[in-house]
Amino acid sequence: MKKTVFLMALLAFVLIKGQTMAQHAYFPTEGTITYDKTVHVKNLLKRHISTLKDDNFSRTYYQELMDRVSETAVLKKKVSFRGNEMSMESIAETHDPILSNLLRSGLLDYQQTLYQDLSKSISKSTFEIGGSPVLIQDSLLHVKWKITNEYRNIAGYDCRRANGVTLDSVYVVAFYTDQIPLSAGPGTVHGLPGMILGLVVPEQHFNIYATDVKFGSPDIKTVTGRKRDQPMTRKEAHGRLKDILGRWMTDQQFNLLLAAMFL
Repeated sequence: MKKTVFLMALLAFVLIKGQTMAQHAYFPTEGTITYDKTVHVKNLLKRHISTLKDDNFSRTYYQELMDRVSETAVLKKKVSFRGNEMSMESIAETHDPILSNLLRSGLLDYQQTLYQDLSKSISKSTFEIGGSPVLIQDSLLHVKWKITNEYRNIAGYDCRRANGVTLDSVYVVAFYTDQIPLSAGPGTVHGLPGMILGLVVPEQHFNIYATDVKFGSPDIKTVTGRKRDQPMTRKEAHGRLKDILGRWMTDQQFNLLLAAMFL
């Protein structure tokens, strides 16, 4: 009899404990995440120089820059999310003149503003190239994922690693948490069962990791561009930019340029 009472009491304790833990499990659906994007500047410049045509007048400039530029640069990004929507923007910072010039050229980062509605499969981004605004509006980027059993703690969250391929051949490594249930991340790369808190793109020589997660109602920045800006799909942007830039860029240089824009 005593054994039966003990077992019933133990079962009741387990059930109550489980209910209490379930009540305190919190899966946020809105908030903001701050990321540090580390660009390996010298490696990026080496790659850029290797893609230039032999007679390109910029080759000497970038080769001389190699001795003066820092090894890495850290850029800050903010992702805001609510429901099925997210937006990403760059956080304004002061950099040294060399890095500022590289940013203005788009070589380090296009400083784009991104908006995505995952329920409608819509992705919009806007940025400048050569001082002219570019507005991309298309479906969500397709990524072929393979989830692994490797884990890493990022900003206090246990994240699982996934390896992916997008834009035909661009390899990416992502670390996501299912504790934030939105299938998004710091850029257009998405499609995992949770928020991406870490992203590595070896071809583009950068990694981006979350440093802070805050919950609460965020300001989602929709991307509209100016009235006279005509939105383009990724395919249309490829064709239009190829006509403009393809005359003096190698195919490798152009493809790397587009990958940086679309990610």
